[in-house]
Amino acid sequence: MNFELLVSKEAFIKRLLLAVFICVIGLAQFAIAQDKRPNFVVIVADDLGFSDIGAFGGEIRTPNLNRLAKEGHRYTEFYVGATCSPTRAMLLTGIDNHRVGLGNMYEQTAPNQLDLEGYEGVLSTRVPTLPERLKAAGYRTYMAGKWHLGHSPRHIPAARGFDRSFSLLNAAGSHFDLTGANEVSPKSEFVENTKYLRRLPRGYYSSLTFTDKLEGYIEEGRKNGKPFFAYLSFQAPHDPLQVPKKWLWRYKGKYDMGWDKLRQQRLARQKRLGVVPRTAKLPPRLWYIPEFDDLLGAAQVQQARRMEVYAAMVEYLDFQVGELMKYLEKSGQADNTIVLFFSDNGPEGNDPIQNAKNRPALSSSAWYPNNYRVDFSSYGRSYSYMAYGAPWAQVSATPFKAYKGSGYEGGIRSPLIVWHKGIGDKGKVNRSALMHVKDIAPTLTRLAGANSKGMQGRSWVPLLQGKSSNPRSDGGIIAGQFFGAQYARSGRYKVVWMPKPFGYDRWELFDVSRDPGETRDLSASQPGRRAALINAYKKYARANNIVRPNRSFYDGLEQILPPRPPVDDDRYPRGQEPNYAITE
Repeated sequence: MNFELLVSKEAFIKRLLLAVFICVIGLAQFAIAQDKRPNFVVIVADDLGFSDIGAFGGEIRTPNLNRLAKEGHRYTEFYVGATCSPTRAMLLTGIDNHRVGLGNMYEQTAPNQLDLEGYEGVLSTRVPTLPERLKAAGYRTYMAGKWHLGHSPRHIPAARGFDRSFSLLNAAGSHFDLTGANEVSPKSEFVENTKYLRRLPRGYYSSLTFTDKLEGYIEEGRKNGKPFFAYLSFQAPHDPLQVPKKWLWRYKGKYDMGWDKLRQQRLARQKRLGVVPRTAKLPPRLWYIPEFDDLLGAAQVQQARRMEVYAAMVEYLDFQVGELMKYLEKSGQADNTIVLFFSDNGPEGNDPIQNAKNRPALSSSAWYPNNYRVDFSSYGRSYSYMAYGAPWAQVSATPFKAYKGSGYEGGIRSPLIVWHKGIGDKGKVNRSALMHVKDIAPTLTRLAGANSKGMQGRSWVPLLQGKSSNPRSDGGIIAGQFFGAQYARSGRYKVVWMPKPFGYDRWELFDVSRDPGETRDLSASQPGRRAALINAYKKYARANNIVRPNRSFYDGLEQILPPRPPVDDDRYPRGQEPNYAITE
């Protein structure tokens, strides 16, 4: 052996130590780059109904969400808030909205709630948010879309744990420009990271821009090798109902049948899909909604057009979900990503323009025509304002009673899809798991190995791993209060107190597993069960600082709406229930 070719012993040791050091550093970098904790994508629609997407019985074309449902799991017993900001507060904290600043929507705060802890109207800084917890655990955090949890620099997404964000801070507004939602909020406010924007990106349309921004943030963060949490908070299909020009007529003539027949068709489809029980019945049409066939021809055309635009808006949302999934798949990130999709509350049955005409003390009817076009010929266009109203909202809520703002199922039950590439039993429909939006934060933190201390929700990890069929199999309750409406559910049964005129100002009891439409009040036959659930609600109310408002959204509506029929006569106007076996 030629020893002259060998380095000295000292040099050899130095080189060996250097090689070991490089190897250790390389392994550490590799470990960081290969962090196999899952990515999370949480997609929230705004005012989407339970039955709107195809996977839950709708006729609207939603191939991308249908695919996620087919490859993932659908959950049908998933509860959210009755309105948007309370739901978002619970999603981002895992804690009841009454404890984190959104005990009421700040736009509806009652005099007796002013200055109370839990009713500040912004997401409280007293509690950590989900993105703050995940960020502390090594995640990158991104958000694009509607915020509705505060406007000041202390309360924008960048101050509450998001590394990158592009957000509409208001409750609503135009989907194309900065025009606001009403005279109280005449101009929309946007922020990107910490910068308040004076103008929107070129070609702005809410669903398109929010998705593009989120994709850009995810792509920007890929190089650091960290897992990410991405929150895509759509503004669609919240009114004003507006779509890009190419989408304006995609549903022309589709809804000429009217709301009565469409509701029956959706229920029949839901039963075939297994997302509602065979025992489900439609609740009677709300007493102030006419039969579609009783409308004059011109009125039918106008009403059908409203639903056409709404459907196009939902399909466009679905299209953007598909674009996001394509990006994740092409970039190789989909395999390690968990996707959740749901709606923040039930469909919106209120028509702001009609409300302004009916309640001039609260809003000027001149604001809308002065800031938007409101005539029939403009429906759906970028400069128009139109909502689809109670008749179509009741369709979107099929098979439930009522819609957004209500304590009945139509206001608080949402479709939920959970998708992961490696999920077992693909396409499963779970009608037994009693779930709540407060559960999402503890679920994601547990999967991420992050801190979940102080959260009230229950983790779904055993459910997702197939070790449990119901996170509340022990009889744990779900409860809530919105605008004075109150409810509590345990197992199959639910009590609900709805203020007049939409309810009876008394507790009702329903078996919502068999009767999701809440068509049969069981109070007289099961007084003990009713009393137990009422007591459970009262315990929940005490624990969560519930202060029922002394002024409610419902006040004064009895003077505007036609008289409600007596309870015993509150049935289908012509005395016949629909044919539930109807086919498409």
